[in-house]
Amino acid sequence: MNYLVGMLKYIVKGPVTNPVSFYIFGAGVLAVLNAFPHFLDGNFVAMAADYFVTKYLPATSVEQAITQTVLGSSVAGVKWYLFTPRF
Repeated sequence: MNYLVGMLKYIVKGPVTNPVSFYIFGAGVLAVLNAFPHFLDGNFVAMAADYFVTKYLPATSVEQAITQTVLGSSVAGVKWYLFTPRF
């Protein structure tokens, strides 16, 4: 149960204490999620362009910045929960 509470703390407190790292991590996750449908279609030029635009260019709206931060925080919290050793 303590690991679940720790994961929730990581997800909620992380963006408050260091939002830039979660914003950058969320941009990578969002870029992969946006580029994956182009990969399935076989449109590799669109996949590369979509990945580049999402990952390396800054957010164009406040909503996109918040989405990247929340997505990055959530994925990082789940990764922390899965890969933290339990003794």
